[in-house]
Amino acid sequence: KNPGQAIARLLMCAILSDTLNLQSVTTTDADRFAVAFLAKVGNIEDPDEIARLMFRAKTSWIVNLGPYAMVRGDQKDFMVNDWKFGIAVLEVTTMEPVMQIADQLILELRALKIEKGSGERTKELDFAFLFVVNVVKQCSVLLICGGREYALASKAFEGCPFKIAKEGLQAPGSHIAAGQTLCDVGPLVSRKAQFVPAFSRILNEGFTCHKLPVASPNYVDDNETGAVRNVLEHGEANVSLDGSQHYKRDLVKLGSAVFEEKAL
Repeated sequence: KNPGQAIARLLMCAILSDTLNLQSVTTTDADRFAVAFLAKVGNIEDPDEIARLMFRAKTSWIVNLGPYAMVRGDQKDFMVNDWKFGIAVLEVTTMEPVMQIADQLILELRALKIEKGSGERTKELDFAFLFVVNVVKQCSVLLICGGREYALASKAFEGCPFKIAKEGLQAPGSHIAAGQTLCDVGPLVSRKAQFVPAFSRILNEGFTCHKLPVASPNYVDDNETGAVRNVLEHGEANVSLDGSQHYKRDLVKLGSAVFEEKAL
């Protein structure tokens, strides 16, 4: 029995969203067949146009959520050889609105690393990454929030160019330059098939950097991480709901900790 028209349209849109309009490397023949079948049942003449309109609306929705939700909405954690890394993904039709708040997103990524532990340091993240995927051009950029992230990303995506994420941005730490806060990873668009394997390969090869894994018994915060932790633990970067029912964080003290605190 065929689904009704409304259900067919919803299912088609779900597949188009999950496969980036059938362009993702994870797209299967079953996905293509299902979209064609559901489009016929749903009386949709141009699924491509539906996908373009859907992703355009999604871009506006994502940006309006604010930086707190943007780094937490589509975010997953992974672990390789005691190193824990989180990957958030934003799928948009234009990257400019996201890059305009790159400084705020960096702050949220730094907070996320600590808040993931829920008070237990060994459960915190060693790395927090945000990939911004342009679903129209089928390409991505990677936002780098600190020195550890740069150390791993520069090896995982060797040869990919780095630049400053936002004009006037300060370096978010003493082990990273402002011009290393955004990496153009080119045609890579899939977390499962491309982003995670790239990081995992380097972590499996005996990766080391200027800091130990947070799960290590010998791990000690540097000045920058300690300053961020102090701000969070003292309630100086609280999150609340604004008038639009979007989560918003007070970033003033957090910004000082990330962009002004330097390691000795």
